[in-house]
Amino acid sequence: MKKIFIAGGAGYVGCQLIEKLLEKGYYVYCYDILIYGESSIKNFSNYNNFEFIKGDIRKPEVIKNILKDVDSVVNLAAIVGDKPCQSAPNSAYQINYIGNTRLAELSKLCNVKKYIFSSTCSNYGVSPNEEYLLETSRLNPVSLYAETKIDSEKKLLELSSDNFATVSLRFGTAYGKSIRTRFDLTINSFCYEAFKHNKLIVFAPETWRPYVHVKDMANIVISIIETDSDKYNGQILNAGFTNENYKKSDIIDFFKNKILDLEVVSVPIEDRRNYKVSFEKLYNILKLKNEFDIYDAIDELLESFKSKIITEKDFHSNSLETITDFFKDKERSLSLE
Repeated sequence: MKKIFIAGGAGYVGCQLIEKLLEKGYYVYCYDILIYGESSIKNFSNYNNFEFIKGDIRKPEVIKNILKDVDSVVNLAAIVGDKPCQSAPNSAYQINYIGNTRLAELSKLCNVKKYIFSSTCSNYGVSPNEEYLLETSRLNPVSLYAETKIDSEKKLLELSSDNFATVSLRFGTAYGKSIRTRFDLTINSFCYEAFKHNKLIVFAPETWRPYVHVKDMANIVISIIETDSDKYNGQILNAGFTNENYKKSDIIDFFKNKILDLEVVSVPIEDRRNYKVSFEKLYNILKLKNEFDIYDAIDELLESFKSKIITEKDFHSNSLETITDFFKDKERSLSLE
């Protein structure tokens, strides 16, 4: 039974990934500080191939003995997004960069075979034209979040070796229902606002983004785990699917087809992030296609709101305020000496 260690496993992507890995028979260690509580992983305690360790990625020494028995490490631990990083900049730098560096160095010392890092297409920032961006395209970060991810990618390139395979996955913008669904994401937020208010206010509707369903993100990580590392060791891969590049106005059309009397207000302000991304390199390595699309996500989320599977409480408990409240008194107390 291969053992997988997931930092940030209680989060939006992590809990979805853990569920799939457990069902496939992997032994999974989940390491998380539990910013949003433990509800996303509480049902995993029924599995005998699951173990949870509460901890801070900036202090990975406590799991040194566990890592000695691990095949692959997946680092999803991060303060994710521009606004959350702005609200807790010190913690964002420490967790997103310092924490990743320390975990990667310890993983290499403990002879872990694969280290999979969750990066972001936000690294591209703003593209002056509508060409599809490749992994070699110029980076133009416009946020602290992207800067911490770029620095982490560079560090992993330095650590990569024949015996320690590293790969950085630049994921598109996530969407879709998970065990713990985030609502600070474009499509998920649109779903909630459309359901609750029957109205959408859309800023910069003509800007491009690549999108990827949270379940497909889990599929990509699992495929990397199960693929020979010689095919991607020491590389950076755009992680998503080329057919899921959309302008916000395209996404609004999807919603209009689902909610016929939906009111849409477009606000044509400038957005500093605007980019289309090619995922052909990933496809050539994994031969993986997306299982889910935006229509699937909209249907599932709207139905979850209607049936009260997702409630107002869930929406507010996974908001920006949760991050802010968690770190506002801990920017110093959790800072590194």
